[in-house]
Amino acid sequence: MTDRPRKTLSIKPKTVPTTEQTHTLNQETKTVSRGNKRIIKREQVQATALAKPKAKVPTKKPNKPRKPAPKKPLVSPSDIRMDNLNAALNAFAVWRERKPLALGIERQIFQRIADQHLSASKRVVQKLLYQHTHHRSYLLQVGQGGTRFNLDGSADGVILPEEREQAGRLLAT
Repeated sequence: MTDRPRKTLSIKPKTVPTTEQTHTLNQETKTVSRGNKRIIKREQVQATALAKPKAKVPTKKPNKPRKPAPKKPLVSPSDIRMDNLNAALNAFAVWRERKPLALGIERQIFQRIADQHLSASKRVVQKLLYQHTHHRSYLLQVGQGGTRFNLDGSADGVILPEEREQAGRLLAT
């Protein structure tokens, strides 16, 4: 580095008005000025001006009546899976025509689920079977009697008189 002498700073004092000048200023303008600043003394300000201003409460705008947004019906994932399974089972004429199903048809439905890689739980299958077997046209077919069918259409068992009576009671309600 080079050794240059630094410049010195000089502070010039500001001119302060004498007490006589401030006294005359106070009487006339009630402010004292020192340099370029304006100083107001506490005794000179009214008491109401010293109080903190109250926060302004925002005025509420009149609410316009809004139309409610149309609500989309909520569909649970299990209902979606049940609809997909029902669509897959509609490939069978026995299912579409609501013919009486064989006892233990759940096993065949689970095989179908595994073959087609569908996503359905035991509850979904039970709910679908409940809806299918409590449908009016299914109950009428069971009430007529006859044979039960597998999904592939082969006969498997006979409808018992107690089952026919049960179907009649369900139709009556």
